[in-house]
Amino acid sequence: MQFKKIFSDVLDHCYAVMRLKDGKGDFLIVASEEDSACIAYDLNNNLKKTVVWPDVGGTMTLVQIPNSLNFLATQRFYPGFNSKDCQIVKETFDDGKWKQKIIGDFPYIHRFDIIKKRDEAGFWFIGCSIANSKINSEDWSDPGKIWVGEYDDNQERIRNLHALKIRITKNHGYKRMCGYSLVTGVEGIFKLDYPTRENDWRITKLSSNETSDIFSADVNGDGKKEYLTIEGFHGPYLRLSDEKFHSLVQTKEKTPFGHAIWGGKIGNQECFIFGWRDGKRNLVLISDDKIDMQVIDEAVGPSNVLVYNKNGVDYLLSANREINEVAIYKIDFRN
Repeated sequence: MQFKKIFSDVLDHCYAVMRLKDGKGDFLIVASEEDSACIAYDLNNNLKKTVVWPDVGGTMTLVQIPNSLNFLATQRFYPGFNSKDCQIVKETFDDGKWKQKIIGDFPYIHRFDIIKKRDEAGFWFIGCSIANSKINSEDWSDPGKIWVGEYDDNQERIRNLHALKIRITKNHGYKRMCGYSLVTGVEGIFKLDYPTRENDWRITKLSSNETSDIFSADVNGDGKKEYLTIEGFHGPYLRLSDEKFHSLVQTKEKTPFGHAIWGGKIGNQECFIFGWRDGKRNLVLISDDKIDMQVIDEAVGPSNVLVYNKNGVDYLLSANREINEVAIYKIDFRN
């Protein structure tokens, strides 16, 4: 599998990435974690560039509102992790431009999501705070919370917002799965089940390993998903575990400030993409259960990545934060 860089653009401290697609449009969205822009690249118009917002930044998470070109985003998650002024905003696509509305203040919210309700109209809201309060960026004495509620898109507000009883230190990772979500932190990996008519929100501990981020893919082809986890807060190690979170292998070489992580199918092969932001700062492909790494790009320091397919061709979008580069790589399966 070969990766060829076919597009490069400059965006200061580029961080959050998302594909935004419905029947009317198809965009790649990339936002800065500093006082900089959020940019939309039009996949239907030769990656034509539109500024969604010019500054503010501090964007950790982007979430599409289903069946629309509208999305929710965090802003003002700075400086560092001392982000008491963090907000969630809604961007509404109208006549080729996005219009912004502030949904509310959400101090320290690093990852969030909206989940379509199974048995009724509307969305569940999940907001994971990296801490509950801070004296400074290095203060972790007041662990974060998982905030839940209901997102009302018509009224553009979150109702019945409340925190679950659990507290998680240095919560950084969140992954939407099929019917539940995974949340990670110092205390381990947790499964968050959404409410049903019979049960309220439920959270179950799956692993006690300190975990920064998590993704799943069936890299060994046994029909069962494996989990790739960044261990410690931003690393410095990777671990691959089976579907029951029994460890298969841990990297020996350090991957300091491990951050970018994605898992899924490229062509007919399940694999992971991973990148770290210190040391070698490489972007790599992992396609086996031994965590062997094929270098995609060197010394780019990626923050977040995603793989997408357009017109039958697979591409990799990478926010190469440490060199302020938005990059797209075409994926070729020829040897």
